[in-house]
Amino acid sequence: MAYAGIQSMLLAYKMRKSDKEFELMQISQKLISETRDKTQMSEDYLNAQAELSKDDPNYAEAYEANKNEYEMKLADIAQMEEDLETQKESANTEISFLNEAINNWQEALKTGIQKAHTYGAQ
Repeated sequence: MAYAGIQSMLLAYKMRKSDKEFELMQISQKLISETRDKTQMSEDYLNAQAELSKDDPNYAEAYEANKNEYEMKLADIAQMEEDLETQKESANTEISFLNEAINNWQEALKTGIQKAHTYGAQ
């Protein structure tokens, strides 16, 4: 019966690790998406700045408005990336902990089986 308990704990840790690895994959995909969005936003900004005519009397205002909007969006994306990096680091830390726990439970199961086998042989 002790083996069943150890196996249950081992399975629980493996399932939690699998969930965390899936979460980590989703975070990585979000990071890639944010990078893609940042690249697209930079292209849009450069195109918008290029379309401005220096002959326009409102050129300076339009240029600054465009620039401020770009910088604000860039700051939002940077904050989102920072949050995702923090989540990624947290997930990696938990996965490391889970790997250690899985190894410990596997060793406990192996040791228990060896002891039972040795005890039965005597």
